[in-house]
Amino acid sequence: MIYEEKKLTESGKKTRDLIFETAVRLLKEEGYDALTTRRICEASGTSNGSFYHFFRNKDELLAYYYRISAEQFLSSHQEELEQKDLYGQLMLLYQWYIRYSAEYGVEFCINFFNAKNRSIDPAYTPNAYYEISRQCLHQHHEELKEGEDPEQVAKELCIMAKGIIVSWANERGDFAIDPVAEHMFSAYLRSVIRSE
Repeated sequence: MIYEEKKLTESGKKTRDLIFETAVRLLKEEGYDALTTRRICEASGTSNGSFYHFFRNKDELLAYYYRISAEQFLSSHQEELEQKDLYGQLMLLYQWYIRYSAEYGVEFCINFFNAKNRSIDPAYTPNAYYEISRQCLHQHHEELKEGEDPEQVAKELCIMAKGIIVSWANERGDFAIDPVAEHMFSAYLRSVIRSE
């Protein structure tokens, strides 16, 4: 796992998920600036104490988005991931991430991928997709072209993913995000991975 999981009761998991789902709904409806701990607690019917038991602040709460999506990816694709070469692993990972984000909708993406949201800054909180990319790139570093740095490639992949999602959201979902992402990731990966 990318993150250490607190041991939670079923009731605790339900409360944590309720807080997160409420934050997602409010983010879509009211925007990032209106999203406050107080507002999340009021709308979810939970206490401040419950909120702070699970999350330090709203940015850590929003970082949970990366965590649950990466956990879902790994739980459903771990075996498939292990059977692929580096190109296949990274295409699978980022196609999942792009599709997962788009399924949350345009309003979520516009508000989540906001420069004020510290949870999208890897210097503030670990980005699960960056970490999975790094692991794949280091495990298969011999597949990279000479001079390519796994750390830099992982960073550039995350930048490209965010750029595609933000462009799609800013254009109000006016283009098919899957084929655009596939084309761009394929072109980039072929520029850094050795051809056979």
